[in-house]
Amino acid sequence: MIQESIHETVKIHPYAVIGPEVKIGANCEIFPHTYLEHCEIGENCVISPSAVIGTPPQDLSYKNESTKVIIGNNCKIRENVTINRASGEGNTTELGNDCFIMTGAHIAHNCKVGNNVIIANNALLAGHIQVGDYVFIGGAVVMHQFVRVGEMTIVGGFTGTRLDLPPYAKIDGRPGRVVGINTVGLKRRGLSQDERTLIKKAFNLLWFSELNTQQAVERIRKELPSSRYIDHLIEFMSTSKRGITKLSGKGEDESE
Repeated sequence: MIQESIHETVKIHPYAVIGPEVKIGANCEIFPHTYLEHCEIGENCVISPSAVIGTPPQDLSYKNESTKVIIGNNCKIRENVTINRASGEGNTTELGNDCFIMTGAHIAHNCKVGNNVIIANNALLAGHIQVGDYVFIGGAVVMHQFVRVGEMTIVGGFTGTRLDLPPYAKIDGRPGRVVGINTVGLKRRGLSQDERTLIKKAFNLLWFSELNTQQAVERIRKELPSSRYIDHLIEFMSTSKRGITKLSGKGEDESE
């Protein structure tokens, strides 16, 4: 494990506690009453008051083996966020670059969160969850362990899921359901109208038709041209271990 290594440009406020095995990169700011241990934090990160990073996982199988949290560059970790280190010798909990984790959110052991991810207030990610790049997770969302969330997906507040959530989707409800594609997010990422139209056609086959998943994928391969996004969507569908939500449309408690 690493030894304590804090860059000379780091600003640490009074009453912050820097525990064992901590590395902090250049130009970070650590606010009062934070607690850090067993973690590596990149450059230009801001850790707000009462955030707790690198403490042991809430996992009964954990036996004090050597693990850690790795956080990328340019991340903002707001008040009362908790990020637990991994379980399993040598494993890591990871947060990518340019992420914004809002007040009260929890990222559990062995999670792998991508780049440019926003996790809103009080969202709860259980262990071993994988989150793709440019995902937005709304407030008070709850996710079961081992769930995957595909890239560029937006998950509406109060959503709950035990199943994987596909890339490029707009998800809402409890249990989470596909209500369409993340049009705004895809535009922001620079996808063209043609690229968004292809994704929408694929979604119509997968979630808004009478086809089962295998039939829909076969139709997509036959009828839609290959692209980086279509190929990734098919790959995501075919590699799911928990299963992917097939629910679609508005929840029963939503107005028309």
